[in-house]
Amino acid sequence: MNPSTLMPVFLQRGAAWVVLAEAFFLIAVLAIMFTRAAGGSEHASRKRNSVPLIAAGFLAVWLGAAVVVADEAHFQIGEQWRRPWSALVAGLPFVFAVTVLFTSKSWIAFNRAIRPEWLIGVQLYRVAGGLFLFPFLAYGVVPAGFAWPAGVGDVLTGAFAPLVARMVAQRWRGAFGVAVIWNLFGILDLVVAPAAAILSRAPVIEIYPLSLVPLFLGPPLGILIHLHSLQNLFAHRGELGRTETWPRVA
Repeated sequence: MNPSTLMPVFLQRGAAWVVLAEAFFLIAVLAIMFTRAAGGSEHASRKRNSVPLIAAGFLAVWLGAAVVVADEAHFQIGEQWRRPWSALVAGLPFVFAVTVLFTSKSWIAFNRAIRPEWLIGVQLYRVAGGLFLFPFLAYGVVPAGFAWPAGVGDVLTGAFAPLVARMVAQRWRGAFGVAVIWNLFGILDLVVAPAAAILSRAPVIEIYPLSLVPLFLGPPLGILIHLHSLQNLFAHRGELGRTETWPRVA
């Protein structure tokens, strides 16, 4: 029996719509962010304009693969293949993206062109981690040993994202240190959550659409954005101590 059947049908569908809408919205926001940053990058025009399209396409393909693996009801890949394919879909794009982030000079320069507060504020989507507590924990779909650390950590990370973004945008005293600590806390939360799922034997990977979290929305994409933010913050560290406003990006 699928654990999600413990919930009323309207809550199952509501949770599915929230997770899927969040995924599409996040891709759209990141695409807009990349497009605006491209206007301030040092790349040649043609290359600069292609970067947002490539990045958005990469994320869209990643999400599509995650949906295929996660939605067993429509894409019957076989129970014996679920975990291997899940590990591949969650891990391969993540490893590729992290490798590009730290080895590609073009992408490093492009990432530097992104406004620091954008990479922080986008993590507001993490407040949706409250779904772990309600309805999934409330209806006994997932154990408390997973829901509480994963849900609370996500909500705290997302809730403080706008404040930290504002501190960085307005260059408050100590903003750099606060932003670094916030990013590290967010990464820690995304490491603790899967560890808690394993220890508590939470059937996250078996519950659609909750299974999209470990495959795309949660640790893979969340940590990737945090790493982009940390690299971006250290690139702008000297500027965070000045009082003038950030240069506008076309």
